[in-house]
Amino acid sequence: MVDLHDETDVFLGGCRLDHDGCVVCADAGIPVRVIAVTGDDALCEDSGGNQASIAVELVAPVAIGEVLVTHGGVAIGRVEESAR
Repeated sequence: MVDLHDETDVFLGGCRLDHDGCVVCADAGIPVRVIAVTGDDALCEDSGGNQASIAVELVAPVAIGEVLVTHGGVAIGRVEESAR
């Protein structure tokens, strides 16, 4: 399982919810862990402990504990268990 608080994890890179964009491409796909789900939104947390409400319609259904990739407040993918 990916430890979102372990900054040595290669998967996480340096992008977080409180970051303006990735220094490599000026864009960001931010990995977050789902901590609560309400309808089409999920409360998620990044590796820095920042929390935000994320729209999850594109990747529904989601479950608590899953790792999603987000951009602009929208989940655009999920990290499969085998990749963690």
